[in-house]
Amino acid sequence: MPIPAFIREQPGALDRCMAAMQDFAGTWKPRAFDGIALVGTGSSYNALTVARRVFVAARRGPVSLHQPDDFIAELADAAANPLVIVLSQSGASATSIAAAHAAMLAGLPTLAITASFSSLLARAGAEVLHLPVGPEPVGPKTKGFLGSMAMLLQTAELLGAPAMQAMTGAALAPLIEPARLAAAALVPSLSDVDQIIVAGRAANYGVALEATLKITEMAGLPTSALPTEELLHGRLHGMTERSIALIIADGERERTEARRARDVMARRNCRIEVIEHSSALWPADSLPPSPWNALGLILPFQWLAVLLAEARGLRPEAMRHGSLSPELAIKTDPQP
Repeated sequence: MPIPAFIREQPGALDRCMAAMQDFAGTWKPRAFDGIALVGTGSSYNALTVARRVFVAARRGPVSLHQPDDFIAELADAAANPLVIVLSQSGASATSIAAAHAAMLAGLPTLAITASFSSLLARAGAEVLHLPVGPEPVGPKTKGFLGSMAMLLQTAELLGAPAMQAMTGAALAPLIEPARLAAAALVPSLSDVDQIIVAGRAANYGVALEATLKITEMAGLPTSALPTEELLHGRLHGMTERSIALIIADGERERTEARRARDVMARRNCRIEVIEHSSALWPADSLPPSPWNALGLILPFQWLAVLLAEARGLRPEAMRHGSLSPELAIKTDPQP
């Protein structure tokens, strides 16, 4: 099935995830802990980055974010007793599986979140939260990422984060087509782009990570994701007249910062677009309230990746170099 179909399936996937969380909330009683360790890689790491601040708002101790190998390497020196949340959409990420085993061996309460009940992560012995997004047998995940964000935000609320307005597939569905149109309007100006940068702060940095991952996976273009502050401290010198930077800006301070960068670089014939409430690219006032706005913000980037790939004569599902996971030995099964 082509990726546009998966993008359009996301409202239904979101409703299934929200229903699954309601069932899980009545049964999950984690053992005592004094912090939270979020563990994942790839799209899972990106979703954890989006959700981290909401876990902080739960006020259950320090919240740390780790790549799996780093988590394992630092575990022996850790003095805390955190709740370990390991996210792997496929459940086949070799290092994430190893991190779950290491956490349980250390006696830490561990929650594994995965879309596959039959995966090695689901069978690792941790408590399991199923991610019911449905089949997605392609490398560049869209349903899996959006569903992961939704379930992580709800997990944080279960742990004590302030109650959030419920998010539904019916609220997400009207955003799908405007997102495609916004991306389609941008594509013609990127026919000879040499670099795409996406920047944002806090949760929006997680969106930027996922946006650039999707564009690289599907369209094979050079991309980078940066915290906005990092972008401004030297990275703009890498831009050329063929580059574009997209800055996601929330609040007046961030908008002022991003507009200043746009104007400074425009004087050097370099292009920065600001994604804000008045932006034609993706006006923020059409999005659900924070933190659910991340679910809407990712949509035009998913479409942009698809449309850029098609404009370059590529199949988004195939990816430029095919599935590299078996050769790189990063998955425990042959799925992308």
